[in-house]
Amino acid sequence: MKYCPECGNILISGIEEETAVNRCSNCSYIDWNNWVYVACVVVAFTPSNEFVMVKLKGKEEGKITFPGGYREIGETLEEAAIREFYEETGMRINNVEFYKSYTLDKLRLVWLVYQTKVDQVSFTENNEVSELLLVSPNQLIDRTFLRGRLTEGLYNDLLSKWEKQGSF
Repeated sequence: MKYCPECGNILISGIEEETAVNRCSNCSYIDWNNWVYVACVVVAFTPSNEFVMVKLKGKEEGKITFPGGYREIGETLEEAAIREFYEETGMRINNVEFYKSYTLDKLRLVWLVYQTKVDQVSFTENNEVSELLLVSPNQLIDRTFLRGRLTEGLYNDLLSKWEKQGSF
C-alpha cells in the first residue's frame, strides 16, 4: 500500500515490533502487509457416509475440490459458506459448523472449512461446476485431479478421520 487509507498521506517504510511495515507520519496508521483472502469451504456429509466434492469448469477444468469460495462484504463467514455451497451444488443447507482451517501463505489464502449434513443429494449444473462427486473410502477419486494443496490436505484429513473412527 502506498497511501494511508485513513488520511491519504504517503506511507513511509519502517520497523514495528521487528516487522517491516509502512507507517503514516500524519495519523500513525500502520500497514502490516498481512492481508489474506478468506474462502469459506463446506464439507457436506450424506446419510450414506459420503462427502460431497465438485468437478470444476473453466480454467481449472476437471479439477476436483470442495464447494466454497470467497466471502462477500456484509456476509458472515457462515452465510458465505452456505451461499457458496448453494451456488456450486444447487443444494440448500441451513446450518454449518466450523470444522478446521487451512492456510497457504504463498497465495495469502485462508480456508475456513465448515461441515454440514445433507439429507438428499441433488445437483444443478452451473457456470463453475460440471459435476458433483460423492466420495467415501469405497469410492475414492484420482488424487491427480485434486485442485491443490488445500484440497489435498482436507481430502486426506477426512479419509484419515474415517480410518480412525470408521465413519465421518
